[in-house]
Amino acid sequence: MADTSKKFNPFDHVADSDTFHIFETAGIEIHGVQYGGIPLKFIILMTVCGIGVAVMLIWLGRKMRTGEPPTGKLWNLIESLVFFVRDKIARPALGEKEADDYLPYLTTLFLFIFAMNLIGMVPFLASPTASIMVTGALALVSFVVIHISGIRTHGGLLPYLKTFIPHIHLEGGAALQLFAAVLIVGMAVLEYLTAFIRVTVLAIRLLANMLAGHTVLFVILFFIAMVDDPRYKIPIAQDWMFYIVMPFSVALVTALSLLELFIAGLQAFIFTFLTAVFIGLAKHPPH
Repeated sequence: MADTSKKFNPFDHVADSDTFHIFETAGIEIHGVQYGGIPLKFIILMTVCGIGVAVMLIWLGRKMRTGEPPTGKLWNLIESLVFFVRDKIARPALGEKEADDYLPYLTTLFLFIFAMNLIGMVPFLASPTASIMVTGALALVSFVVIHISGIRTHGGLLPYLKTFIPHIHLEGGAALQLFAAVLIVGMAVLEYLTAFIRVTVLAIRLLANMLAGHTVLFVILFFIAMVDDPRYKIPIAQDWMFYIVMPFSVALVTALSLLELFIAGLQAFIFTFLTAVFIGLAKHPPH
């Protein structure tokens, strides 16, 4: 019996690589997609998603510029997504006066993440958002937008940094004043750290959800190989088990795939909404 532990890696299909596995058992694969030793699989998929989102928004902009009422399913669908970002993300987090200023970025961010999440549901492809490099880059861009917005609102870097320092005033003697000073310094340090922790959580949350979802789907389908494929077949597997495991795995994966479609949109919403909230906090700190 072959050692299956060296062959089975549940994260292979969600990791970046230089290979597109297309009907691997039929011998159809695309190898060597890399540049300077860097795998380009996720870069290619991200480029496809980016071009798709750009074409979609440019097309919508030209349609809306005519002033005509929306006609057709595609026009209504794309416009409803833009209005969803405006009414459910931008305005609740930033208010009606400032929401429109950030609507282009938030809309692009939402649709780009949504597209990258969805492309992983296409057979033989993968979700770029299952890579920390991708989610980290998205979080870094949001980090820049968040704090540039704060700097512009408060008139410079130093005034903006001062907004992280809480205002605490305690009436009393020298000991109480010293305690207040220590408290202010400690809370200010936490506030500065929070600025980095927030975007780190954005990256990890998106990564964990997409990585876990696709890994679970893969493992459930792999149950079929564990009872039928000689390379992975477990010792206790019998031939008749295939007819029980196969329909069960396919049915469960189908149901979970529908859930993954919902999660793809939900995670795009959460990432974009939290970005909008953090922009609002940078522009209008609570203290």
